Amino acid sequence: MGTHFGFLVELDRLCWDGGQIEPLDGHEATVRGILAHDRHYANWFYPPLAPICGGRDHVASKERPTMPATFKLPATHALTLTCPQADADAESFFIALFGMLKGLRLQREGWQHFSRCPTRPGTLCDFTADRSEIAQALGLAMDFWRQTTEIEVRGLAFKAIHWHLFAQLYPHDFERFNAQYMALDTCWALARRKLRLTDNGHGSRPCALSMALNLQTPSWANSSNGATATSLSKRRNALVHEASYADAPLAFAHPQTELNMERELTNFVARCIFALLGVQNEYTRSPVNQRQVWGFAFDESTD
Repeated sequence: MGTHFGFLVELDRLCWDGGQIEPLDGHEATVRGILAHDRHYANWFYPPLAPICGGRDHVASKERPTMPATFKLPATHALTLTCPQADADAESFFIALFGMLKGLRLQREGWQHFSRCPTRPGTLCDFTADRSEIAQALGLAMDFWRQTTEIEVRGLAFKAIHWHLFAQLYPHDFERFNAQYMALDTCWALARRKLRLTDNGHGSRPCALSMALNLQTPSWANSSNGATATSLSKRRNALVHEASYADAPLAFAHPQTELNMERELTNFVARCIFALLGVQNEYTRSPVNQRQVWGFAFDESTD
């Protein structure tokens, strides 16, 4: 039977060393029902509105105010892991990673969505991967899982993937920036445990990750004149310590310099996650400052 998860419109069938993914019976009808739902619009599924409970005024009112509520999406596929290290944590990890490879936030049956959820593959990524490339990436991740015996390290890998995807669902750029920085910090914690990296303050971490993982260092991660602060760390410090974004109170202004830092940080975190799992390919070596969809091809030597 496998572990059921979703929601994925495509009839994907994948097999790799240690696992496989198959569509469930009734996949077509399930997909048709969700895409025709009145809460599905422009490739996103939106939360329902539920009445707010509490307070005498609300009880007496004929029309109570409403607010977005959590919701579930039906399962469309089943994951079966065959490696000896397979457990519930491994299932959650590989479902989330498969979702990241599809540019979606996928999760096991019964789990809740807290905000809108994309239904079009590729929405939450800046690359495209075919089935063979996805299977190869999952195989490399399986090697990572088998070789990593520490529960905490495995947990960090799942947390980084989960929050990287969740962060992209926030509506405001300062929310997305803050959440992606949290995902970056999780990548650093994973790299510190896995690669024994050290830092000279959080401002130096993106550059250290780039060097260790063979990534291109973004311009906002470089310091100047020997200083440890970077454009990224300065923006993060103002946000976290002063509730300031773009030199103004939160939500009062957008940055007027390095306008694409939030998007580029999202792309950088994705490359960090893949590289930490052992994926080194065309995508992980690509720059983060270009608006294009990258290929996910592997070198022939890694086939």
